[in-house]
Amino acid sequence: RIFRGPIGSGEAVVADNRSAIRDYLVSYNDKILAVETEAGGLGHAFYEAVADSNPANGWLAIRGISDYADATKNDTEHSTASWHAAAVLERLLPYLRLK
Repeated sequence: RIFRGPIGSGEAVVADNRSAIRDYLVSYNDKILAVETEAGGLGHAFYEAVADSNPANGWLAIRGISDYADATKNDTEHSTASWHAAAVLERLLPYLRLK
């Protein structure tokens, strides 16, 4: 299934469904579908890498969902989530302009 909507991003791993981070994201936008914790670092690294060179064309993060960011969080679905992200990338590649 495909869900369309905003994804919250940050630096902290969320493993509690009563987390203050989850509360904040929902108060910021009650349509938040998921929380991811690595793309912000990727974006920052990309910005730093191109800040003094040629203008950036942009970057893309493709994520697979691996858990519910609650007490049941573990690593059992990481493989499935990465497979899903790879499948999405494979479908997007013909539409991406790569240098």
